[in-house]
Amino acid sequence: MMLFNSCISIPGSQTGSINRIRTGIVKIYPTSIRPLYYIPWRMDQNETATGSGAIIEGNLILTNAHVVSDATYIEVQKENDPEKYRAEVLYIGHQCDLALLSVENPLFFKGTTPLLLSGEVPELKSTVATFGYPNNGDRISITEGVISRVEMGSYVHSMYTSLLHIQTDAAINTGNSGGPVIQDGKIVGIAFQTLSSGENIGYLIPVPIIRHFLEDVKDGQFDGFPTLGVYINKLENPDYRTYLKMPEEMSGIFMNRVVKGGPSENYLLDGDVILSIDGVNIANDGTIAFENGRISFSYLISLKQVGENISCTVWRNGEVKTIEYPLNSDKGRISWYNEYESLPRYYIFGGIIFQVLSREFLKSWRDWWYNADFLFLYYYMYHDIDNLYPERKEFVIINQVLPDPVNTYVSDISFMVVNTINGRKILSLEDVVEAFKYPEGSYHVIVLDSGGRPIVLEAALMKQANTRIIRQFGIPSEMRLDKNTGYGKE
Repeated sequence: MMLFNSCISIPGSQTGSINRIRTGIVKIYPTSIRPLYYIPWRMDQNETATGSGAIIEGNLILTNAHVVSDATYIEVQKENDPEKYRAEVLYIGHQCDLALLSVENPLFFKGTTPLLLSGEVPELKSTVATFGYPNNGDRISITEGVISRVEMGSYVHSMYTSLLHIQTDAAINTGNSGGPVIQDGKIVGIAFQTLSSGENIGYLIPVPIIRHFLEDVKDGQFDGFPTLGVYINKLENPDYRTYLKMPEEMSGIFMNRVVKGGPSENYLLDGDVILSIDGVNIANDGTIAFENGRISFSYLISLKQVGENISCTVWRNGEVKTIEYPLNSDKGRISWYNEYESLPRYYIFGGIIFQVLSREFLKSWRDWWYNADFLFLYYYMYHDIDNLYPERKEFVIINQVLPDPVNTYVSDISFMVVNTINGRKILSLEDVVEAFKYPEGSYHVIVLDSGGRPIVLEAALMKQANTRIIRQFGIPSEMRLDKNTGYGKE
């Protein structure tokens, strides 16, 4: 499995004044804090780090989201200036690992020059220069490298898996994250990650993604990137294309299933073949023509803003149809991607900790993709494909039980998915709170997806027990149903 790290230095060559460019480079000092999802009412220790950024038009600082994610305090500094200035996150886009910072004090921008964005994706084998502050250095570092690949791939910060990125050979140094990559005096990308299993392989976020982010936040919020919301298969097998009665000159991708509740529902059908998107033909291997080569068709989706229309030409029942409809972002029932600037939601009743299944909770396990609870991994990976409990808005789990006399015989229960409480279907965490208001006679009865004996608690003892458990374990509140913390912006 390929592993990525989120801080790099990418080499490059450039023309124009190096001294002018240096005045647009800043060093960033964030202090951040993360919640502990396994103990959802607690926070981890503060962490401090450094990153890089570029001053752009409008007295804004462009950097990586991972440089300032979960930040509680940020300072920025210019080269040859001993003063540090307070900065704030104005907008942050975790999907694309980009953020915009603002600095209130106008003195910070004295003597600086905003850097301009290029209108081009750098050509293969061309050279670029990366500017930044690797290894916590006090002076700007300038390194050079060659563009070796342009492709769609994973952004490790969010684990969003289909955005354009550019590969280059690079000297890899912590602290370059967020630094601009320059060609012909303009920004062609932002340095953001490396391939840990490779040698001198680094990546930058290219201008099309940067421009998408900047256009997105013009309305005052970051909406992210839309999805098509379909499961597809390549059509490289000529026999299957014949089976679908496709003409020999026709090519496309086969839709196994349209995701319920996704943007393509009510527009595309299971079994459709997507021939083209916005007039761009799709090959049987799922690629489109791009620059001097080919790239995944998902690039066309990533160019769209949330709410923007897409035009799909499909082969359906022996006919060609063109369908236009708006795209939206993925609102899945499980938080599939890494989360930031949010706290885990929970509810504690009778010492039982109820939470919501998410990627962040699974990450409580070391090497979680191997070691996390097997049932949780199954729900996480296959809940949509296997259409598990489609009526549920989210999957409520039991994390663990805090020992107390009222739960003596269930205190060893952990890592279960909740089905019903007191005969009421649990479709969300809020349903747990409501269900405990209505005991079945003298007891609260919790039924699990895994079957077996239900968990039974004596209702008359719960009010006193809840107060006692919260006090004994030093828990500030028995519940948090809203994950918004107010720090950071998205």
